[in-house]
Amino acid sequence: MYISIFIGVILTSCQNSELKNNVWIGEYTTNDAREYYFAEENIIAFENGQWVAKGIVLNYDEDTRYGEQRVFSNQIVFNEDWTEENPIEVYNIQTVSQDSLVLRTPNSDNFHVYRKLPETTKSTKNVEISGKQYVWRNNHFSDTIYFKEDFEVLRKSSKQYSTPWQRINFLEYDIIFVYGDVPFVIHNKIGDTIYATTFHKENIEHKFIELSKNVW
Repeated sequence: MYISIFIGVILTSCQNSELKNNVWIGEYTTNDAREYYFAEENIIAFENGQWVAKGIVLNYDEDTRYGEQRVFSNQIVFNEDWTEENPIEVYNIQTVSQDSLVLRTPNSDNFHVYRKLPETTKSTKNVEISGKQYVWRNNHFSDTIYFKEDFEVLRKSSKQYSTPWQRINFLEYDIIFVYGDVPFVIHNKIGDTIYATTFHKENIEHKFIELSKNVW
């Protein structure tokens, strides 16, 4: 019995070390039956002895949230002193690997998948995108995108649809959340080209080449 407890403590300690030494960005939320997928527009990290999280206003309000994890516990609790305006968030840590984290909502079959952000994608450059239009390219497709000043995104490939977008700076990571999509992490700008990465089934590099004239 004591050996089992000792092994459990060691495993929890190793898991927490991998978990707490990194920054994690939301990828998607689904359930055990894979009946649906939603973008998980949130980012979390362990900083100065506590959990810190920030997500898009549509889902998480504007403020940075702070959470606690008790010793040898696999549960993270945000907003323990909750109110109706600021509800509690509780997540059970399911698995932690070199590049992914899975959290589960207690008493629910929903789980939330996060990807580890490499330090190479940090950026301290002041990159302005609001009100600008770009040719958007990666290895899979090319499109034209417009980040409107009212935080609405337009794409030439789907003119009939628009979606909200939000920019978040978090621990030197510069992130664009586009509602319903995986987040873009801006890591460089050279001339009129912004370089960003998305972390999903594969890491995809994106180029946003600023247009000098209005194409809408």
